[in-house]
Amino acid sequence: MNEAGPPSSAAPEAVDVSFAAPQRFSHGTQTAPDSMVQRLFHHGLLPDADQPTMTYEIQGHRYTVGLDSSNRVRLVHNPAEDQVVRAGRAGIPDFGAFFAEHRRFGTPLAQQWATPALMDKLREEGFMPIANAPTTIQLNGRTYQAELAEGGFVKLTRV
Repeated sequence: MNEAGPPSSAAPEAVDVSFAAPQRFSHGTQTAPDSMVQRLFHHGLLPDADQPTMTYEIQGHRYTVGLDSSNRVRLVHNPAEDQVVRAGRAGIPDFGAFFAEHRRFGTPLAQQWATPALMDKLREEGFMPIANAPTTIQLNGRTYQAELAEGGFVKLTRV
């Protein structure tokens, strides 16, 4: 009766630590900001000898977390295929993990172009717009209208 079940291909369970991220947190692989480390320490959510790596979700983005050689917390932004599309406000899917907003003076631009990774994910999830039929999506909590443009590109306009 010591038979093991089939190997699991599911991604490890992520702990949502968005509460600990600084207000202007910028996604990507990096050393965790000191203020974030302090908040995570007080909640017992830092990697240690017993649990050297952890999986975090920060504002909808998945990270693998561990300690580097200097004993600092290292956030490794998971690749697009490991990201998960979640329902945002009003049930609209949030594809923010597949797109980095372009900003001007700290404010996201009103119109932007979808990245190839975002377009692939829109196709995969059934939200790729077609000619004269835009779709509504969210990117990091902001609502955008995605419309098919000439050449097969997707234009994103903030709603």
